[in-house]
Amino acid sequence: MTRRPWLAELKPADPQPLSQVALLPSRAGELSSLLGPGPAGWAVELGATMADRITSAIPELAADAVAVEVRRGCEAVALGALAALVGDTDEPFAAMPEVLTGPAEVVARGIGIEHMLRSIHLAHATATEVLLDAAARVIPASQRFGEMRHISELLFGVVEVVNERMSSEYARAHEAWLASSTALRMETVENILSGNDIPLARASRALGYDLSRWHLAVIVWTGGRTPADPTQLRRSADAVLGAAGCASTLVLPVGAQRVWAWGSRTAHPPMPSEAGSVAVPPDVRVATGVAGTGVDGFRRSHQQAGHAARVAALSTAGDPLLCYADFDLVAMLSSDMSAAGEFVARELGALAGPGASVAMMRHTLKCYLDRDRSLARTAAHLHVARNTVAYRVQRAEQLRGRPATDRRLQLHAALTLAEDLGDAVLPSQA
Repeated sequence: MTRRPWLAELKPADPQPLSQVALLPSRAGELSSLLGPGPAGWAVELGATMADRITSAIPELAADAVAVEVRRGCEAVALGALAALVGDTDEPFAAMPEVLTGPAEVVARGIGIEHMLRSIHLAHATATEVLLDAAARVIPASQRFGEMRHISELLFGVVEVVNERMSSEYARAHEAWLASSTALRMETVENILSGNDIPLARASRALGYDLSRWHLAVIVWTGGRTPADPTQLRRSADAVLGAAGCASTLVLPVGAQRVWAWGSRTAHPPMPSEAGSVAVPPDVRVATGVAGTGVDGFRRSHQQAGHAARVAALSTAGDPLLCYADFDLVAMLSSDMSAAGEFVARELGALAGPGASVAMMRHTLKCYLDRDRSLARTAAHLHVARNTVAYRVQRAEQLRGRPATDRRLQLHAALTLAEDLGDAVLPSQA
């Protein structure tokens, strides 16, 4: 039993099971066995708050896998700090390897060490604020000053350890990165993607890849909470590009959990639609662009794959393989998510409301518009009676407050956004 019984009073604001919210479930489980699920959940929530503050203040650290590493490191710190309060030592934190996985991801993205160091100070400020506020609520007044002083000293000690270890790890990772041939190829690719003028022959030599052909770009990443095996990501990229008819490939790791890849072909464009039968490992996602020729096609196809990956992160479908050509409208309409949400709410009215019945009305109306307002074909597609479709369409129009013929193009677009992106564009019910 800890000599700080007030720790057991800590509770998360959202008491979800640790298995659903923790990125480090084993670490959270260790703390839960020591203090109970309440304090462990509180620490996981503190880690998420720290990560949110960091990624909001430092956009460079908010990108995909980097943001995951930030969250993972913050959660490790929060769990470790609470464990340290139990044992009067910072050793539980210092031994956590999860805190040191972030620098390699940061280096691979070309993010400067100054952003990483600033993130440490933001995390410290957040942890101090939240932990002291919580302590003020649950610690008896007679013990409060001494305990708060101990908390402050411990957190400063943690910052010192983090600064030293992460700076050292960043330096090691940066040295290894510069020595790698991947660095030269990534620099060349980034010049191409940025539109910088680079001689075609020199770029092709640096990449070991002919840039004069047809190109298809893919982005492969892990959608799970645990890092994927980098070999799995590369094999998935090769499999998709091979199925699309590509004769040669260029595959580049971007950090530990994402791969950029291109495949080329000479006489005919690669066909991403042919890759639909490729089986990818669980939690691995693949986004493809549209085939294009030359350096411009290389660049555009990658940009399109990036848009498809962004839609995939928001999509309600969870498909492992997304082709930009299948989601181009949604990608364009959702480039400004705030404007997209306002558009959906404005066009759908009460039809954008919550509940399964309203969602069914939206889906039926979209199917009806997809089939040129044919009641018969819509009924056949949904496997319901024609009169059922007519009722649902009428009810959807009533909820919207306007007939389906009013601003039909905008209505169809809003329904498409609502169906593909769900809560990301539907009005919040909070």
